[in-house]
Amino acid sequence: MLVQATIYSCLLAIAFFDFKMRAVYTWLFPVLGISLLCLKMLELRPVFLDGQIAINLLFLLIQFAVLQLYFKIKTGVWGQIMDKKMGWGDVAFLLCIALYLPFLLFFTFYVVSLIIILGITAALPTWRKSNIGIPLAGCQALLFGICLGLEKFNVLDWETLLINGIEKLAL
Repeated sequence: MLVQATIYSCLLAIAFFDFKMRAVYTWLFPVLGISLLCLKMLELRPVFLDGQIAINLLFLLIQFAVLQLYFKIKTGVWGQIMDKKMGWGDVAFLLCIALYLPFLLFFTFYVVSLIIILGITAALPTWRKSNIGIPLAGCQALLFGICLGLEKFNVLDWETLLINGIEKLAL
């Protein structure tokens, strides 16, 4: 119970600070990551030498490399995308949830959350201003908290939902 309370507190704090100040305290991410690993251990899932974590991290590495290449092609120079196009808090949050979720759920959460946040951004003109930016980590923290809560209260079984979705796409 303490582990889950810590996770939800971190998620709310990340969302609050990202929305309010557009900056998140660095110590929140290690606390969140360790708490998610503890929750994973309590659920009797492998934590160390887990292939899912390696696949998640490899996916993020490839994604950031492609993003870097995209901005190189777009601008003609190798530029710093961190702090200009994307914040370190966004990356740190993704690394935290990569420690907890199996790859298919991580990938699905990542894509669906980006689509939802893109829709919200289209609806909120203040987030479209380039000087304010999108509180991506904050939005994803709220969405992850909702998903985690629904899963813990057995409202939805995300793995079954994902498998059913894949089967329907295969047909």
